[in-house]
Amino acid sequence: MIFGAILAALVLGGGLFLSLRTANLYSRLLRGDPDAIAEKPELARFAASVAKPVYDRRCASCHGADMKGDRSRGVPNLIDQDWLYGSGRPVEVERTILYGIRASLPRTWNLADMPAFGQANPYRRYKVAPLSPGQIKDVVEFVRVLERKPADPLMASRGGKIFADTGQCFDCHSTDGAGDSAIGAPNLVDDIWLYGDGSRQSVFNSIAHGHAGVCPAWSTVLKPGQVRALAIYISNLAKPGRSGTARATAASQQQGRPS
Repeated sequence: MIFGAILAALVLGGGLFLSLRTANLYSRLLRGDPDAIAEKPELARFAASVAKPVYDRRCASCHGADMKGDRSRGVPNLIDQDWLYGSGRPVEVERTILYGIRASLPRTWNLADMPAFGQANPYRRYKVAPLSPGQIKDVVEFVRVLERKPADPLMASRGGKIFADTGQCFDCHSTDGAGDSAIGAPNLVDDIWLYGDGSRQSVFNSIAHGHAGVCPAWSTVLKPGQVRALAIYISNLAKPGRSGTARATAASQQQGRPS
């Protein structure tokens, strides 16, 4: 009886210690600067242990278990170091998780869409002239020139004028095609594609039909600690110099390891 009572006390004491330690780690996670926390091994491991099950339950259905997204639906790859919004800092990722993209909250990312130039009224925000199929093909060739890929020079010359004038493409994608991460305008010259594979037909489809992808806002679903942990976890796995295999291994090893 005495032995059993001692054992029960030890178990309860150990459980209390773990609970207090977990509470302390959560507190440090929420009090600190997300960008600085990402560089602290103990807190980064704790963030991963919190984030991994949340990611599996809430995010993997779109971004995939491997976090590589789905180009058929315009779901971004989270570990390729290419960021549509911001530069991949935890504080930036956290904002996207909290408020989403084209979601229903005032602070959501919602500054620009890709017009559907193949339609009579391409853009809902302001008046943009539609383009004929031939004009869209010309723009496709110009984009290929920006990418330093083989292209029809005459078509590309016409497409460059459309890019810089009629289509107003430069306004979002910049004159050099490098995009603008402040508004979520993709880089057109890095050979990383949000939609499709970068082929002529794929680029034509994007210009003709437009895009306005949505990411849900999770601020009303997830707890603040879960959001912070997810942001740190995703940002750390996407850091330069980590191969896909290394990232996957790290994700697996970090699950359930707070220290």
